[in-house]
Amino acid sequence: MGSQTESPTKILYYFKFLGLALIIGGIPVLFLDSSSGSEVPLLVGLFMVLTVSERKEDERSMMIKTTSLYLAFIVSYGAKLIITNLFSHEIIEFQLVEINHFLLLVLSIANVIYYSRMFIHRN
Repeated sequence: MGSQTESPTKILYYFKFLGLALIIGGIPVLFLDSSSGSEVPLLVGLFMVLTVSERKEDERSMMIKTTSLYLAFIVSYGAKLIITNLFSHEIIEFQLVEINHFLLLVLSIANVIYYSRMFIHRN
């Protein structure tokens, strides 16, 4: 009875470090391996870092997380439309056609927005 057990939400907090390890390992894999599915470790890592709860999860952090994801989707879709238009006019030579690459863009922008907003609001 004297030992303290951690709640499941506190244990899930440590999955953030697993997500960071997947991101760090997934970036070189994405650029060095041209095979199908090479973006999956990075995609899973970005998803884990965004969805794993904070140590102190409250309504404010959940609101910031959902609005960050919403803003990231809008920015990413706008970028997709611009890239497609530039590609169709032969201004650029690449096109964003893979769904996983679009998800990478959304999740990376969402993480940047979320953690920058959390850092700005703390200070």
